[in-house]
Amino acid sequence: MKSKSVVAAIGLLAIAIADTASAQVTLAGTNYIQTFDTLGLGLPAGWSLRTNATATSPGVAVALTTNNTSWSSTSGQFANYASIVNTGTNFLGNESSAIQSACTNRGPGLRQTGTFGDPGAAFVFQIQNTLGFANFELTVDLNMLSVQTRSNFWTIDYGFGNSPASFTPVWTNSDPGVFGTTTGTVSFGGALDNQAQSVWIRVAALEVSAGSGSRDTFGIDNFKLNYQAAGGLSPIPLHIELIGTNAVLTWTNSSFALQAAPLINGVFTNVPGASSPFTNPIVGPQQYFRLKAG
Repeated sequence: MKSKSVVAAIGLLAIAIADTASAQVTLAGTNYIQTFDTLGLGLPAGWSLRTNATATSPGVAVALTTNNTSWSSTSGQFANYASIVNTGTNFLGNESSAIQSACTNRGPGLRQTGTFGDPGAAFVFQIQNTLGFANFELTVDLNMLSVQTRSNFWTIDYGFGNSPASFTPVWTNSDPGVFGTTTGTVSFGGALDNQAQSVWIRVAALEVSAGSGSRDTFGIDNFKLNYQAAGGLSPIPLHIELIGTNAVLTWTNSSFALQAAPLINGVFTNVPGASSPFTNPIVGPQQYFRLKAG
């Protein structure tokens, strides 16, 4: 039987809201599809481009050059490029800058340099939460736009929370060494199911490029995240009230156990002897609480 949970955070009378929350995507339906064809107007909601990303850090958000940019540009930047896969005719890599600029099928890309994005460049998608959804699968086109003498690996990984302290890799793409598209297909199993916190999915270059000379221009397109409604979920009322110097938690279903953890993505354990109403002093360390039934 799948577990049900509701998470509530208590901490010194303050509610922390991440500064990126307004940019996160709220899921609906059975899929999220992003073709990036409006990049000239800026990044879609939920997306950021980052440098200095590592396996333990989200990296630093940087700007997108929204002007149509040629694959051959050597400027270190994230920019708006013509995508490779086009309806009817796919590009071969020898198209002129004018043809590229006229292409309406766009995608964000990156030219790495010794001082920009090598390593640590990342294309990042953020979801507000995945409550009520399960069985996540991703397909994304990885575009080699300009082949140079150095090579790199691009990793698809995920993390949780407002500012994840770690990311879990699920797929790695080796450098194909030729102009063209590789479609990455990833199944996340149950890792992203019913998360009550922010979910990050990245396409990131976490290792220094190998070889010598110039670096590639690399991009992504046609990001499609499929998922399903998770069965058997319903709201479980957890009421939190401040009384004097205590936060008092009450709930109506005695079959649910109260659990606590110091971090929202930490290990939750049962609170010994806890029953409704439960009193928690607000002067103590921050705690995250949830109700859980097996």
